[in-house]
Amino acid sequence: MAGSTQLLARRSLRARLGRTVAIAFAVLAGVSFVSGSFVLADSLGRSFDQLITELVQGIDVQVRSEAAFDNDDFGGDDTRPPIPVELVDVVAGVDGVAIAEPDFEGRAQILDPDGEPISSAGGPTFGVVWSGEDGLTSVTLKEGREPAGPGDVALDKATADRAGFEIGDTVSYVTDTGTHEATLVGTIGLSDSDSFVGASVVVLDIETGLDRYDTQGLVETINIGLAEGADADAVSAAVLNVLPAGLETITSEELIEETQDEVGEFISVFGNGLLGFAFVTAFVAAFIINNVFQITIGQRLRELALMRAIGASGTQVKRLIRIEALLVGIIGTVLGVLAGLVVARLIVAAFNAAGAGFPTPDLVLLPRTIIVAAIVGIGVTMLSVIVPARRAAKIPPLAAMRPDIGYTAIRSRRLVAGVVLSSIGVLMLLGGLFLASGTSAIIGLAAIGALLLFLGVASLSATVASPVSRFIGWPIAKVFKTPGRLAQDNVSRTPRRTASSAAALMIGVALVSAAAVFASSLRNSISATFDRAINADYVVQSDGGGGPGDGGFPPVVVDTLAALPEIEAATPFRIAFAQIDGDVKTLSAVDPVAAEQLVEFDVVDGDLSEIEITSLAVHDEAAESAGLAFGDDVDVTFENGETRTLQVDVVFSDNSFGLNWFIGLDLHEEVTAGTQDDLFALAKLADGVDAADGDRAVEDATAEFTQVNVQSNAEFLQEQEDQINQLLLVISFLLLFAIVIAVIGISITLALGVFERTREIGLLRAVGMSRRQTRRSVRWEAVIVSLFGAVVGIVLGTFLGAVLSIAVPDNIISELAFSPVIIIGILVGAVVAGLFAALYPSHKASSMDVLTAIATE
Repeated sequence: MAGSTQLLARRSLRARLGRTVAIAFAVLAGVSFVSGSFVLADSLGRSFDQLITELVQGIDVQVRSEAAFDNDDFGGDDTRPPIPVELVDVVAGVDGVAIAEPDFEGRAQILDPDGEPISSAGGPTFGVVWSGEDGLTSVTLKEGREPAGPGDVALDKATADRAGFEIGDTVSYVTDTGTHEATLVGTIGLSDSDSFVGASVVVLDIETGLDRYDTQGLVETINIGLAEGADADAVSAAVLNVLPAGLETITSEELIEETQDEVGEFISVFGNGLLGFAFVTAFVAAFIINNVFQITIGQRLRELALMRAIGASGTQVKRLIRIEALLVGIIGTVLGVLAGLVVARLIVAAFNAAGAGFPTPDLVLLPRTIIVAAIVGIGVTMLSVIVPARRAAKIPPLAAMRPDIGYTAIRSRRLVAGVVLSSIGVLMLLGGLFLASGTSAIIGLAAIGALLLFLGVASLSATVASPVSRFIGWPIAKVFKTPGRLAQDNVSRTPRRTASSAAALMIGVALVSAAAVFASSLRNSISATFDRAINADYVVQSDGGGGPGDGGFPPVVVDTLAALPEIEAATPFRIAFAQIDGDVKTLSAVDPVAAEQLVEFDVVDGDLSEIEITSLAVHDEAAESAGLAFGDDVDVTFENGETRTLQVDVVFSDNSFGLNWFIGLDLHEEVTAGTQDDLFALAKLADGVDAADGDRAVEDATAEFTQVNVQSNAEFLQEQEDQINQLLLVISFLLLFAIVIAVIGISITLALGVFERTREIGLLRAVGMSRRQTRRSVRWEAVIVSLFGAVVGIVLGTFLGAVLSIAVPDNIISELAFSPVIIIGILVGAVVAGLFAALYPSHKASSMDVLTAIATE
């Protein structure tokens, strides 16, 4: 009987080809995003691994400073103290060392002929040095020659081509020491690429780089190339013997592994984020698959009952449904894995269009990806038919003669299930956000809670679908008369189907609404923070980003602003990492006198303007967490390995910037070697200075510093709003897969409903209903279903967004806000989605032959 059941399943799929294609598409869409996320993460990982290997393949041993403490959570090796360049000659004199080269980079911004900065292709802008074709550098000279003096410069070929520079052209570039002009003598790249992951790179010779990048005679590392036959371990030991304490050596294998691990962490986070959206898509697909099987089993009632009447058992009927689902799941999964390769390319293109600067990787399809895709595709499909298959098995043989004897949904059971699932989901969601500790526990509990909440609301929505859909359809019925009333009646009389059809769309809308509430709250909180805590008129930020100092800028910028008579106070904000009682803390260095005028710290004890080189200012909650109080002494170990005893001379209560620990600039300069990097800065106009006059003075004074962006408060807030809106746009784009699948699900449900009402539609046509009225009826039916899903999604999403916003610390989100514009946009989008979903079903309904439709049983 098993063989005959499989044969029946194949024939059933062929006989209902449209339904089979629809379900397979839903599986394909869910699997494609999941497999595409894995493919993209694996492909980027391999591309970066190859890039890292290529960049350091010529280095046999590297000399660097020892880390004073484990700082992996705050940038790792980027915070190691620099090394005096004089040690290069010392290392070069060790037996077994063939080549010793300093390695360092600096901030460098390329200018166009009009003196405007040339933006990178999504990556950072920085400067490096070239040690010649015989050096340890692994980059390739694409055109021309290497730079050999202060009058020469080379660029990465991708930037040179994009900017239209040719060999021999004069190129202007800005570093921390000012604006410089040089002749473009060459272009560089990697062996198989003209770019460095979207970065814009200025290349100088070593001597010029030491001067122009203002390294103060310090370099980041010393790279060693071994003489033929030399042993790396022996040379490393010999090098350390001639160097001062505080330095260490690392082999190329260890360097490659460290760097790949650091990049791998980013790729893992990025990939996991994509997977989260991918599983949302798979979750939405599960609703559609379940709904389609539920409806089609109802439509096959007589067929399945006849099978029971001629001797088929309930188990055999159940097996038939499961085999059908398995076959569709396999087809959808195979196609989904192939589509995942395309999805990976599309995601890279989308992120690069937004300025991410990802390389275009060779796609990698690992066995792990195929296994996960099969678990998702086949697993989701099989789980989706558990209930439909069980119900099909319970169909009595008598239903072959009396179709009305089939099963009906028990409303009370759905109500109880919905209440229980929703309650458990809310408790787990709140527990994860407010009670759990640790990132994994928070995300895990909150995600499972949200999942259960979605299931619970989907079940509960069937109990309110009829009255709500009648309310939504009331204006449609009033305006569009007969087609509108028919649409309203058709939706409200099948509440379970309406709720199931709308559930998939509800999930996508809920997540977009939650993101909108979070974004609105964040935007309003930033604005409120400036109104409450910031007394500055200008905000200074780097106009590049990603280079040394994490996109910082040289102190001369703030010094120039502070010297203006129009400026009353200006302070940079510099970052230092330090270890306090075994924990790594981020210390912010400021000018105490200026900072007190520019920021409302709400000082509880002490006087911020009077902190000294031995002082520490601490936020009250951070102090309490560290067991510190006003007047306490605390040992602080800085990145250069020096430990100092500082006194808590200031305790404050407002950390609107999210910065809890402050020191003075004098202390920062003493414990930080090399160039000083200002992360950002604030400045305030003097009393009586007209805003327009102040703007002109600031603009003129900073005109030569093209690497910075000086903004007024209003401009800064607008930029933050634009960035938040861009984030919301990215989230909406990643949810687009799920929303499109949901719309297609509504279309499939409508098409099945049209088939189910074939005789009814034929009778309506026979008594005078026109084709146009028939099409309108189906269209407005789709619109009502879409609006129902959107309304439920907005309510649920608003709740989720509010809870998430409240759970975030007050220094990030301090007030709750909503966006009526986005809500209106979602509702308008729901109408458009409904009209789109109705295209095929409405055409199918209006094109029926009237006599054939009436004769249909």
